Amino acid sequence: MMIDFHSHIIPNVDDGSQSFDITKDMLKNSALEGATHICATSHYIPGEFEQQKDIYDSTFLKVKEIGQDMGINVIKGLEVYITPNLLELYNNGLIWCLNDRKYMLIELPMREFPLYTEDVFYELRLKGVTPILAHPERNFKISNNPEILKNLVEQGNLAQINAGSLTGAYGNTIKEAAEQLVKRNLVHMVGSDGHNNERRNTFIKKAFSNIKELNPELHKWIKENEINILNGEDVSPLSVRELKKASLFSRLFSKK
Repeated sequence: MMIDFHSHIIPNVDDGSQSFDITKDMLKNSALEGATHICATSHYIPGEFEQQKDIYDSTFLKVKEIGQDMGINVIKGLEVYITPNLLELYNNGLIWCLNDRKYMLIELPMREFPLYTEDVFYELRLKGVTPILAHPERNFKISNNPEILKNLVEQGNLAQINAGSLTGAYGNTIKEAAEQLVKRNLVHMVGSDGHNNERRNTFIKKAFSNIKELNPELHKWIKENEINILNGEDVSPLSVRELKKASLFSRLFSKK
């Protein structure tokens, strides 16, 4: 089993797939990668991509049928852009969780960590919703200070890493940040963040291999728990690791 927790395969609702033909190609690639499930997490960004539930649902069912023909289970979802009123949006039925269960994929601004983030996540958890932070390795503040993510995880939130981050698709800086999060057990699921049938396709297999090489214990945990997350069951993440800092001698020696 291999689950892709983050993709934009629903056509014509955001900056992802722009046609059913592209969606079919993305699902075909997902099957070739070995994925058994793929979450259709279209953007919800106030003022930019505000999904209409009836339109999303009808298009989702068509995509789900295409996936079934290819042996892939397409799962309902959203990638929700953080705002102070996420609980209100959720209570009004304007945003929803993965598989209509309890886990919600939430995106932060790339260069900022909003001051209200922890409060919003806390409000959602009180409501029974567990936030999943989308691609934290691509957030400038977190990549420079992983302790921010550690605090979120220890408060009861989860984190999803992009496959492309681990394979260098976004550059070496993000790749290094992603590897640090994997080594510290600050990752709980993988997503392709696929947007099209070209460079940003639904690639995911290599990232799982990289995680297994970097942190076999975490790889085992992900494989054992990804279906539990999809089913809305409680999970107990691995303890966050503290990485040993290289000594002055080793740093000097490595530069020679």
